[in-house]
Amino acid sequence: MHFRAQLDRSLAMLSARGLARRHAAPPLFRLLWKLGVRVRPPHFLGFAHVALVYGTWFTCAWGLFMWLLVWSQQGLDFLGVALRSGGAGAAFGVMMAWFYTRERREFGLPAWESFGRDEQTG
Repeated sequence: MHFRAQLDRSLAMLSARGLARRHAAPPLFRLLWKLGVRVRPPHFLGFAHVALVYGTWFTCAWGLFMWLLVWSQQGLDFLGVALRSGGAGAAFGVMMAWFYTRERREFGLPAWESFGRDEQTG
């Protein structure tokens, strides 16, 4: 089945279960989809994948932001910037992965592969 059809089915199901669009399809994921990256919605990714996606994004964004506003003025070297932003990104990624894993269980969401099955006609 085509990825876009699976994505549409999964987002419709999340909406039917009461999740707001901004939560079911966060801006980061909508951007990735527009760029052609075939990544599942965060509720259907494994713990490590969610941690990696969110942790990488946060490491880059927060590291750049802090370097521009604070660390460059303090003369912090690249290793210091990398360690601080990497630590913050790892913590953020694990926190988001825990959050989505908890919600996946709470809402009783099916496996991603179940959205690839063609519906029976009859």
